[in-house]
Amino acid sequence: MYPPKNFDIGWPDLAYGMAACGREGDADRWAATVERRFAEGGAGATEGDVRAPEDAAHPADEGSPFPGCPHPCLTTLSVRSALDLALTAASLPRGSEVLMSAVTIPDMWRIVTEHGLVPVPVDLDAGTLLPTAEQWAAAATERTRAVVVAHLFGTQAPLGPLAELAAQRGWLLIEDCAQAYSGPGFRGSPDADVSLFSFGPLKTATALGGAVAVVRKPDLLAAMRALHREWPVQGRDAQARRVAKYALLALLTTRPVYTGLVSAAGLLGHDTASGLQNTVGAFAGTDLMPAIRQRPGPALLDLLDRRLSAQDTARAVAERAEVARRLVTRLPDPSLVYGAAAPVHTYWLCAVPTPDPDATTARLRSAGFDAARPTSLGAVPAPPDRPQGARTAAHLIRHAVCLPLRPTMSDRTLDRMAAVLDPEDWGTGR
Repeated sequence: MYPPKNFDIGWPDLAYGMAACGREGDADRWAATVERRFAEGGAGATEGDVRAPEDAAHPADEGSPFPGCPHPCLTTLSVRSALDLALTAASLPRGSEVLMSAVTIPDMWRIVTEHGLVPVPVDLDAGTLLPTAEQWAAAATERTRAVVVAHLFGTQAPLGPLAELAAQRGWLLIEDCAQAYSGPGFRGSPDADVSLFSFGPLKTATALGGAVAVVRKPDLLAAMRALHREWPVQGRDAQARRVAKYALLALLTTRPVYTGLVSAAGLLGHDTASGLQNTVGAFAGTDLMPAIRQRPGPALLDLLDRRLSAQDTARAVAERAEVARRLVTRLPDPSLVYGAAAPVHTYWLCAVPTPDPDATTARLRSAGFDAARPTSLGAVPAPPDRPQGARTAAHLIRHAVCLPLRPTMSDRTLDRMAAVLDPEDWGTGR
């Protein structure tokens, strides 16, 4: 049985992450090292930078610790933390509207509402998984002050028309690249004010946590950094528990172990995929705002630095995308795959629409493919005075099925998966 999704981290990295929990370290210096490495494409920092460079401390009067750096950035505990910092630093008037891609994780719109702001969903084009420029413009009012646009499922697209609109109207433009990271060659759109990258448990090049915000407005970055300094540093014990948890989950999701686990769960009437998805939620079961208002500790940053320095991330992403494309060509209508028309699709998830997702996942599981629903995502609810018009977003949440792909899959395996997908599934409208 193929699990729904593998953790993009190997045993050597997990062992390194656990060892890091036993080492002393300075969170500020580690953060500076990670920020330099991210800014310089994964190759800039050295062992000397890591351990105790005196010039790695952040100057008090500058937003970036590295003047002239093309990607001034801030390392945070999560993308949620970075969004919280950006909205706090921007000091938008209460009641202001924030246009949001209509599909995102629910915590993102919860954070917007925590700031006294009003999230407004803007529906997606199923082909690109982004709203069109016309949709952004139509959703705006005189109360609009910011935009949060998410690149879903591994798609990447330029923000040109939206960026022009945001610049004309003075909106803060925040780009959520949590699902789009593809290695050192991608640092988000240069037109965005803020680009957010996640290294949470299920993400590409995961460090089991942590995020990097590329902030292109120096004043905004300086304000975010000042706010961030006031937050407590997450304790070593929390990181040790996290590494241990995901080491166990990595073991459970190896194919032989997972096959046995699914068989046992079936006898007991449990849904293995749903159970695992609930387990890997980064802040599941926590009081959200206190949980995200912490700085990453040195152990997490040490592991994140190691993951960013890996030389094979871009190659691994290319292999992932290639196997997805091989599957897509076998499907009854490749154009219906979510994001098929995006300029770049790295297939962090390969999702397809079906009229009966429960029946589709049952057929796939019986054939050895434990497909899953994108349960971590939700459709942004419209304000009471706005129509619930995000039809494509609602359809995606109700009908999308994510196919379990591995770079090692043979053509025969992909043929078998494609054959399980009923051609009638592809007649559903979006």
